[in-house]
Amino acid sequence: MALDDADLRRIGDYVKGQMYGWLAEVAPNALVGAQILERIERIEQQLVAQQLELKAQRELMEARFNAVDVRFEDMNKRFEDVNKRFEDVNKRFEDMNKRFGDMNKRFGDMNKRFSGMQWMIGGGIAFLGIVMTVYKFIV
Repeated sequence: MALDDADLRRIGDYVKGQMYGWLAEVAPNALVGAQILERIERIEQQLVAQQLELKAQRELMEARFNAVDVRFEDMNKRFEDVNKRFEDVNKRFEDMNKRFGDMNKRFGDMNKRFSGMQWMIGGGIAFLGIVMTVYKFIV
């Protein structure tokens, strides 16, 4: 079925008359859709920017944590050095304690000798006293 010019004009006039109503129905949804797309694009841009910021912050935090790790390792080395020094000092004190133990043993031996000498001198004086007393009675 072929349309002649009169029919096409009537259809065109009908469409022109109805077009404003149709656009009023479709346009708000189209505007809302366009606004939503624009908003989605802005949000995506913001998310990308935030991701870049977070990535930069993460890298900074990792660098700081690595610096703190290096500092703790240095501190551990220092503490290990201090512990070695204390171990050396403890060895010296142990050696000194040994020496003092040896000295105490020597002093103990000397005390025994002096005790023996005291008894010998005391016994000698007592013997001389007895001999003199006996001699006085005899002579």
